Amino acid sequence: MDFQGFQHILPPVLVVVLIVILLSISWASYRKFESIPPFSRWSLISLRGISLTLVFLLLLNPYFYSSQEKEVKPKIAVFLDNSESTGITKGNYDGLSTYNNLLSRLAFSSIEEADINYFSIGDDIKAFDPNSLSASEIQTDLSAPINTILEMEDEVKAAVIITDGIITYGRNPSISAFNSAIPIFTIAVGDTANVRDISVSNVITNATGYTNSNHIIEAEITQSGFANNSVTVSLLSSDEIIDEKQITFETDDQVITAEFELFLEEAGLKQYEIRVQPLPDEWTDSNNDQLFSVDVIDDRIKILHVAFQIHPDVRAIRSIIERGETNELHRLTWLGGNRFVEEFPDEEEFNLIIIHGAPDSPQNFEFLPKLSDTPTLFFELSSESNSQFEGINLLTLMNSDGLQTAQVTLYPFLDQDEHPVLELLEIDLADLPPLYAPLRTSLNEPQVEALFGLRYNQIDSNYPIISVLERGNLRRGHILSWGWYRMLQSTNEDHRDFTSELITNLISWTASKPDDRMLRTNPVKQVFNTTERPVLNGSLRNERGDPEISGIIEVELQREGGAIRTFNMDNLGSGNYRLNIPRLSEGLYEYSATARKGGRVLDTQNGEFLVSNTSSELSNTNRNDGLLRSIAENSGGVFFTFDDVENFWNTLESESMLEPQIQTEENYSFPVRSLPWFMVVLLLLGSEWMLRKYYSLP
Repeated sequence: MDFQGFQHILPPVLVVVLIVILLSISWASYRKFESIPPFSRWSLISLRGISLTLVFLLLLNPYFYSSQEKEVKPKIAVFLDNSESTGITKGNYDGLSTYNNLLSRLAFSSIEEADINYFSIGDDIKAFDPNSLSASEIQTDLSAPINTILEMEDEVKAAVIITDGIITYGRNPSISAFNSAIPIFTIAVGDTANVRDISVSNVITNATGYTNSNHIIEAEITQSGFANNSVTVSLLSSDEIIDEKQITFETDDQVITAEFELFLEEAGLKQYEIRVQPLPDEWTDSNNDQLFSVDVIDDRIKILHVAFQIHPDVRAIRSIIERGETNELHRLTWLGGNRFVEEFPDEEEFNLIIIHGAPDSPQNFEFLPKLSDTPTLFFELSSESNSQFEGINLLTLMNSDGLQTAQVTLYPFLDQDEHPVLELLEIDLADLPPLYAPLRTSLNEPQVEALFGLRYNQIDSNYPIISVLERGNLRRGHILSWGWYRMLQSTNEDHRDFTSELITNLISWTASKPDDRMLRTNPVKQVFNTTERPVLNGSLRNERGDPEISGIIEVELQREGGAIRTFNMDNLGSGNYRLNIPRLSEGLYEYSATARKGGRVLDTQNGEFLVSNTSSELSNTNRNDGLLRSIAENSGGVFFTFDDVENFWNTLESESMLEPQIQTEENYSFPVRSLPWFMVVLLLLGSEWMLRKYYSLP
């Protein structure tokens, strides 16, 4: 063991000086005791000097180094493809029977020259027991084993990948193999022969759609061996055919896209299916259909517009609302008393209620109870503020301090990026046709946010005329000015566009509810396979908006017509939660998540996901020898097939993959961490103490 030095920051000269001082102190401690024999006196001086010096040197943390070389077995990582496609019987490949026979012939466990570590290939990489090979994984990500090899290349001598080379998930790994510092040997299982087969290889569509809109769906149909044949491709919902397309194959190997246009009517997670009519002599029809889902969102804004006065602004505002494709306008025009021109709509809930003007007498209208929990926009048509309308206090965000009315123009209080309503066409607001408004106004509470003030006689003022309020999950807007119809009748197109944008922004912002949910849950994907475990992720915040680390989230899961199953999400810390659900049978599942802390409920959320028995592993069954050969050659390995592995071990031996590796073991020793050194110090100090007692020294 070789001395390497000290771990300290003191200069060597200072160390020597300190040692000399310690020795001097030891000498000075006993020089005056002349009655003691010289030998004993110098023994005491030596014992103390050596003890202090040794303690000082230990505190400087000296360390020693030694190394030893020894032979160890080389480590070989073996990756076994456990996906469904490796279990398919095709040509001279008899599925799992051939696969297991290959492993028996390779006899990894009987190789004494190497240390074998097994891993499975699916949608990720896991440590694996080859005896549990089941060909049950529903995805094949071949980039995952390559990435794992790159991470462990300092630990293993070589890697072996046994797979059919069919990728259903992830990137092409052949380029990444160039970066491997160890050789990768690939063994191909499966069959390369083309079979007469038709499959739905891919469905391309947006996972989210909107009600009352057309949704485009593209289905890629792959076929082999059916030239000059026609098939019917159907779009179905609950086994009911929605649309059909006839496609014709012109060659023996071809991919044709069938496009469908689906009109979405109802909100919710909707399940659909693409199905191809089977043809005679198909190898299998299990890949002739594919399920997918669309999360249909109801984006219609249901608006009730109540006009209490006959005014050109009423028609102008209604015309802007009707231009919005997602707006659903319901009109009420007051005639006095409880009479309206139109019938009161049957709609139970509205996203927005717009009140235009105010009645001049107290009334009890049917929509009044809805004002307290519905977003509102209040357009005034007069400077008089003595209306006896029962809901006026909910609507007004500003007060008019005087009855004087004048022509004014708008003046923005905030920049465009400070509020969504202000994302407008940039124009000179002074050029707009004038509006009418009270000259003195004020906000009726501090939480109200003023967006526009008034400009009178070319002078900007601090008096607001357009304000908004966001409180809880409700938004409200108040517009004190009137005369908007004049802007819409302007000969300047920019004036008309600006007015439309402003009113549209006010409507869309006010109608949208703020996202103040404390609990958020979502499935990691909308469609799961029957062979995988669905996973729900969740996040929880408390009433203060901080991550809730001690909440309990209970999830009730139910398939349509089935029993309710209850689970508790796992707490991952920092307000994050997760639920791994056992494998489920095919169907549409609804869940309800409830977050609790102590005895109170924090929040609830509902959701849906789909479980399908469709496997992408069956859409392509041809072994990809080209990819596997590329991986091997790019990394310096060799490519084999399952029926030609007789030279596999000879090849590894010739490539020196089975030779023992020389491993150097390095050892560092730190005396300060060693008990014997401190025992030596205690022995020296103890000897000094005994000798002092012998001579009766103080």
